[in-house]
Amino acid sequence: MSKAADKAADAFGDVLAEGFATRGDAQLPVQAASGTGVELSPRERLQALEARIEASVGRYQQSLRRLQARHRVEVGQLLDEINESGLWELEGHEKFGHYVKSRWGWDRSYGYRLIDLALVHRALAPLGPAVLDTVVESHARELAPVVKVNGDGDARDFVEVLRRESGGKKVTAAVIAARRDQEGLGIASDPAPAGDEDDEDEVVDAELVEDDEETAEKVGQSIRSAADTAERALRQLDEALALDVAPFHRADAAVDLSRVRTAAVRLQRRANGLPGGGS
Repeated sequence: MSKAADKAADAFGDVLAEGFATRGDAQLPVQAASGTGVELSPRERLQALEARIEASVGRYQQSLRRLQARHRVEVGQLLDEINESGLWELEGHEKFGHYVKSRWGWDRSYGYRLIDLALVHRALAPLGPAVLDTVVESHARELAPVVKVNGDGDARDFVEVLRRESGGKKVTAAVIAARRDQEGLGIASDPAPAGDEDDEDEVVDAELVEDDEETAEKVGQSIRSAADTAERALRQLDEALALDVAPFHRADAAVDLSRVRTAAVRLQRRANGLPGGGS
């Protein structure tokens, strides 16, 4: 393994350890931690414990996102080394994209997106974590041509101008692309030589738009919450059947059950239409 690979593996392990260490929060129980000697009521204690759970979940999810982002950058760095050194030829592959697909099961386009992400992170590193933490794959795709054609310095200047003009608001990939084209950045004087891009059998994965990551997470949480609610309702129905107890408002319950069935059917249809869903 190369020094770059060793370094990347060590860094990845450090973040993983940090994520596990912060997940449990490792704090004292609520009553002992307060130090006030005031006895909490059951309701207050429940609220305090729930607040601690929410905080712990938030820290865990933040650590997970940070771990995922660093993982992608590190994988991009390692893929770039394999690509630039031609090590993929050792396995008999005709092109780097073939190696990525055969060895890792990723489409060529995804491998190059990771490489571009690593390239952009390296160029913007002097700007510090406050900038790097906001650069996701969708941004890197638009910034990579600036780095490749105009250099690291111009890329940093371009990003700093965008950040100042945004006034602290979120800068989207579309804004980066429009401003880049407006300033004529990232345009090579000579077209790039043909390479992996001529693969006709390429099956490109759905774009992983990191700007939508927060929305996707909320959708996942909503589905999980609905599933938990449905499971609780099912357990209660099982208990009611065992005791031969009908719902207090039978007519309302019948309507609600019909709504649940309809929602389940619609949800399954939506899921079948997602990438990787059923037919």
